[in-house]
This record gives sequence, C-alpha cells and structure tokens, in this order.
Amino acid sequence: MRRLLALTVVAMLITLVACTSVPAPTPPPETTAEPPVPEETPVVEPASRPTPSELVPRISIEELLGKMESNASIVIVDTRHKEEYDVDHIKGAVSAPLADIVGGKWFPPPGKETILYCG
Repeated sequence: MRRLLALTVVAMLITLVACTSVPAPTPPPETTAEPPVPEETPVVEPASRPTPSELVPRISIEELLGKMESNASIVIVDTRHKEEYDVDHIKGAVSAPLADIVGGKWFPPPGKETILYCG
C-alpha cells in the first residue's frame, strides 16, 4: 500500500510538473505604431468659379433705353441708399436699397422684368 501511495504521489508530481512546465501563452506584442491615417483626398477646385455678379444677366444702356421706349413690362430699381436716389436717378426708377432687397423688405412686382442698377 505504501508503494501505491508513493506511485500516486509521484504521478501527481509528474502531472503537476507537466502542467506547470507548459509555457503560458504570450500576449501579442504591443505595438507602438499609430494606426494608419487614411490619406486625405485633395479637393479639386474648378479652374474658374464665376463670381456672383457674373451669374446675373447684364444688359447695356442701349438695351435698357430700347425696353423703356417700347413700353416693355419692366421695373427699374435703384439699389443705392435712399439719399443717393433722392439726389439723382433714372426717370421712372423706384428706390429699393440692396440691404432691403437682401433682407426681404422689398420684392419685385410679379409679371414684370426687374432691372437693377446701382450707380
């Protein structure tokens, strides 16, 4: 019986040694490198962007005079300050300062072509 007990103890020691001698799994190596940053795609601007004044159709003085002479359905709007309008303006023009137009305080009459001028 002593021999059986000794064999059991030895078997347990072998099992214990076998279990403890197995190397523990190593954690993955720590990386200090930053994660890759995606490249920024450059914004490509158009070769030439039209200015706001280029988007507004323009007419010549001759065209305006022709419309006035033919009694075309137009409204001529002086967009300068009221004080400047009072000094001088195109005959028949109405005063609507640009700040009033942009601020929504003045709207063109419906059904008429609106011609703006500022000087």
